[in-house]
Amino acid sequence: MMQELRLVLIVLGALAIAALLLHGLWTNKKEKTTKFGEKPLGKLDDDSDEQKFDQDGIGAVRVVSRAKSESDKPARQEPAMNFGDKPEVDPLFAGQTGTVSESEQTLYPSMSATDDEPSLSAATPHVTGQAHEEPEAPQAHATVADDEPSEPAPSVHQGDTETAEQGEPQPSDEPPKADEPADETEVLVLHVHANNSDVFSGLELIPTLEQYGLRFGDMGIYHRHSDLSGSGKVLFSVANMVKPGTFDVSHSESFETPGISFFMTLPCYGEPEQNFKLMLQTAQQIADELGGLVLDDSRTMMTPSRLDEYRERVKAFMAK
Repeated sequence: MMQELRLVLIVLGALAIAALLLHGLWTNKKEKTTKFGEKPLGKLDDDSDEQKFDQDGIGAVRVVSRAKSESDKPARQEPAMNFGDKPEVDPLFAGQTGTVSESEQTLYPSMSATDDEPSLSAATPHVTGQAHEEPEAPQAHATVADDEPSEPAPSVHQGDTETAEQGEPQPSDEPPKADEPADETEVLVLHVHANNSDVFSGLELIPTLEQYGLRFGDMGIYHRHSDLSGSGKVLFSVANMVKPGTFDVSHSESFETPGISFFMTLPCYGEPEQNFKLMLQTAQQIADELGGLVLDDSRTMMTPSRLDEYRERVKAFMAK
């Protein structure tokens, strides 16, 4: 037990001695660093070169007489105990004031509160010329300034220029685009008119329309669908020649009209030429069944040349 306690005490003592040694070395190094750090950089470099110090701060050995060293030693001046007057300079540091102030003025340029505020005056156009006339800052401060991003002062003229550019409309080199026309449509119309001054009665007309595949539907008129059952797309339609153009199928016994109108709208479902051919064929069949006449869109007698014009209109529309 005693042997272990003695061993612990020896270890603690060794650690304490090592800590004291490390503390002493660290304190000595710190004092040297502070001593040389208080001296201006420029003067420290000059003194080091003149005294030929090595990297560890150890210079050549010099023999100085005791009398000379005592004569060079500045006499200590005791400050006068004048409590009413404020001494301009501390007499203990009277000999060092001039040297330190000059070095500090060289290393640290004088700064005032107005220097911290950047000039934002937009009426100073010659900023580049003034920058060349100012003395260069020390290297130490220049390095710090380079690391910090510089923020350019806002330019009033630049803002005015941008405002003017936004306010004035810029001329466009492109010619104005014409309004795109809507989808063009064309309507082909045929009429089936009663002969002389006769009329078509509803009891004969309505069954005949349904017999040839026409079905009563939207807008109160008859339509020819792609399917004979009355479903599918509308190919052409048949309206009453008398306004409003509808058929009164609920009173077919009293309904009568001088004629009916076939019309097909282009573009249409399927083949326009085949649809027109089917419309013309249906109109001729109903006209033959009821004893009527097939007329063109101007209500004149249909002729072969007039039919060719209809076919050319269909082909021209398909070529667009």
